[in-house]
Amino acid sequence: MKEKVLIPTRGVIALDIINSLNSMGMETLLMYSPEDSLSLPVKLADRSYKFYSSRLEDSYLDSEAILEKAREVQADYIHPGYGFLAESPEFAKLCRDNNIRFVGPESSVLAAVEDKIKLRETAASLGLPVLKFSELIKSPLDFEACNSNFNYPIIIKPLKGSGGRSIRVADFRREAQEQIANLLKREENTQNGVFFEEFRPYARHIEIPFFRDIKDNILFLPEIESSIQRRFQKIFQESPAPNLDERLRACLYERSQVLLKKINYVGLGYVEFIVENNECLFSEINPTFQINTLISEVHLTSNFLKKQVVISRGELLHHVHGVKIVKPKHHVLLVSLMAEDPYNNFLPSTGQISHFFHYSTIRNVFKTTLYTGARVTPMYDPFIGKILTYAVERQNAINDMRIFLDNIIIRGIRTNLVFLKHLLENGDLRNGGTIIDFLHLKFDFSKLKNTEEESIVAAALLAANFHIDNRKKNYKAKLEKMKQPGLLKRLFGGFRGAQ
Repeated sequence: MKEKVLIPTRGVIALDIINSLNSMGMETLLMYSPEDSLSLPVKLADRSYKFYSSRLEDSYLDSEAILEKAREVQADYIHPGYGFLAESPEFAKLCRDNNIRFVGPESSVLAAVEDKIKLRETAASLGLPVLKFSELIKSPLDFEACNSNFNYPIIIKPLKGSGGRSIRVADFRREAQEQIANLLKREENTQNGVFFEEFRPYARHIEIPFFRDIKDNILFLPEIESSIQRRFQKIFQESPAPNLDERLRACLYERSQVLLKKINYVGLGYVEFIVENNECLFSEINPTFQINTLISEVHLTSNFLKKQVVISRGELLHHVHGVKIVKPKHHVLLVSLMAEDPYNNFLPSTGQISHFFHYSTIRNVFKTTLYTGARVTPMYDPFIGKILTYAVERQNAINDMRIFLDNIIIRGIRTNLVFLKHLLENGDLRNGGTIIDFLHLKFDFSKLKNTEEESIVAAALLAANFHIDNRKKNYKAKLEKMKQPGLLKRLFGGFRGAQ
């Protein structure tokens, strides 16, 4: 009998889970909101179940409804993907209490990494240098008490939760007061609090991907540079990190190993560091499958969703005894495709896809749920796809990515394709000079004129359609002509007359 996995998530990650676990012989059961009724995951899952409402609280964040459905269908696993409930220790515990395997770290580990202040205190107690951070802030008065020892700018974060949508940067004290007051108006922040840390705009954001099993065997993958972010969402990532000193690289792996053992982390995850001036400062741990996991899968030529399931069963990593660090054979690039209008302050763009085309080569990967006729909804994150290229040389990977982007045509909505193309032509990026505040300090897209590039591509597409329509009309005309009375007699009669 097939093992059943319930998938309460959406988008590209849902599609990845469905395809990966179907290939393992597992039955995939998708839970989806009414807003996602026409999505590819709904079409491709073995069975699909609709939530009552599209509201997040009544769909992808409704742990009670998800567990009720899991019990009803007798699911063996729940794979939460990323986002939503993927990092919730409470949800992971509920799964365990209901004898359902949660594909991810244990609830105790999720709780340890969720509290960013305590995690940094743990790291500091182990001798790991950490970013300077404040105490917990639950009211504007708390901010006044811990404000004096910090230089600006600072970065303000919720104590719990993931993603960059609730992160703010303040360049001076009054701005920090306003930002903190606004963040504390949200219910989850009022309950859990916020904190702030030093903001280093010229530093680099580097992640160490890993798998760790129950016997303390660790598989480290090549580090991922994810410094280039817009509104704290990663849009350009690469591996290995360019221009990284080998001593610092070794330091990142050593410190990651020490911390993971301390908190007894089992599963897939990412240890995040801020690197500047030969310093590697611990920041946090990301405990879920990520958009950039695709980079690590290319390095290892392995499916990490399958590995996640195997580790969640309590099995050991294959061919890993102690610590194994994978050496990169290629340079890998990954960009995020967003349904946003780069010429209108990156406002989300929604609607129906009227045309969709792309042409891939052997070293390109394009994962998306788009298809001609698909709808992009305003309900959720504007992320609509991830695009990867790899080559032995970094410059070749950049060139391949630039060419690949030219072979993608999406009509019906606006996307950030033109933004990504200009980004790849930036001299600092090509030289490996990526930093956290790259888009403000080294690449200002707002200063670039709205070229006719999009219009040219649209015109080419319309011309191709016009050509196809004409061929169809001519073909229909010929068919009608073939139906004329006496046509065959006139055609073949002429041949007999010539004899």
